[in-house]
Amino acid sequence: MLEITAKADKLVEKYNMLSYGDYVVVGVSGGADSMVLLEYLISKKDEYNLRVTVANVEHGIRGQESVDDTAFVKEYCINRGLDFSSLSINAVEEARQCGMGVEEYSRKRRYEFFESFNPDKIATAHNLSDNVETVLFRMARGTSAKGLCGIPAVRGKIIRPLLSCTGDEIRKACKSASIPYRIDSTNSDVAYSRNHIRHNVIPQLEKLNPLFTDAASRMIASVNEDEDFINICVEEAYSICFNDGRLITDRLKKQHPAILKRVIIKYLNLFDVSVDELHLNGILNCISNYGKYQIAGNGFAICDKNCFRYTLLGDNVGNNEEKQLIVNKCVINHQEFLTNCKFYINQFDIYFDCDKISGNVYARFRKTGDKISPAGRDCTKSLKKLYNELSIDVEKRDSIPVICDDNGVIGVCGYCVDERVKADEETKNILLLKISLED
Repeated sequence: MLEITAKADKLVEKYNMLSYGDYVVVGVSGGADSMVLLEYLISKKDEYNLRVTVANVEHGIRGQESVDDTAFVKEYCINRGLDFSSLSINAVEEARQCGMGVEEYSRKRRYEFFESFNPDKIATAHNLSDNVETVLFRMARGTSAKGLCGIPAVRGKIIRPLLSCTGDEIRKACKSASIPYRIDSTNSDVAYSRNHIRHNVIPQLEKLNPLFTDAASRMIASVNEDEDFINICVEEAYSICFNDGRLITDRLKKQHPAILKRVIIKYLNLFDVSVDELHLNGILNCISNYGKYQIAGNGFAICDKNCFRYTLLGDNVGNNEEKQLIVNKCVINHQEFLTNCKFYINQFDIYFDCDKISGNVYARFRKTGDKISPAGRDCTKSLKKLYNELSIDVEKRDSIPVICDDNGVIGVCGYCVDERVKADEETKNILLLKISLED
């Protein structure tokens, strides 16, 4: 146990895992790792004036064996005078009802249970062997450098004092210190990916290098150092690119791809949006070529020459025919309009020379092929090109009222009127419109 204590002490000091007077909830399953972790924390109670609660989750997966594990931990805590609390769940059925994987659901419930005590720290028994297995598993599935960093020693209030100790070292400590523990019968079932890695993959790697675990540990430490440095660069780039809830496009496109990807991920985290490699590549293409990219549901990444942003596109997009715009009209003479111009402009959205209107006037949302000749511009252009020139956000374009008469588009509410219906010095009557969306 002395070797375990020395390694754990070094890690605790390096990451400042424990503070004087901490209330620590320790997850204890009854296995060797968690029992050694518990004994380590007991040994530090006086030094740090710790208050320790043992928390056990019975997942309802291994039948009576799992129930007996909980009973074992409870009895151990009674004998040692420790606070004990347990939670029993039916992980398989509850995960199915939630549409989650059993492992993912179980982890979620465990940490919710640990957090329910409102502790200063949550101690878990992940060790170096777990860390190496995790990295190998991620490598097999494809991972980024962040994935190669493995299990963090500290994440928020979660601490892992045994992360520098191997599983073999922990079991030897149990034997030398006479620490009892339970053995999970499923640990030998290689149908589970982690067990396959532990029993089949790692032994083969150890034939290439008997000190494979130590070598992998050095690699993980090296990757973590590199990732720390990259994250510093990401923070600097993010501060340059981020402005008013968006990322400035020209600054974003100057970033190295390794930084650019992380800046995008950090930005999307603001909206609790996570992306896989497929979606990330789609977003990068969106940034390179401008446009919009659907991430999930009505959540879109949108990029134009000005900015990159995330938005939820509403019902107007693609469904404008289901919405009705109400047009309120008012006709006044030109002189009255000029006299009270400020008042009328504040009360109405757009105005035209009434006598130049052809037939009926109505408002709708834009359609493919819409064109307009903006007053004073001596040109005709599509609304798409006009919106691009005006730097109107893509997600807003389908919600802008377009005003038409029987001969076509005569105005874009809030932006421009067509040359043929503009008011000038010869205008006699002004048509004012107030546009509203039908409730």
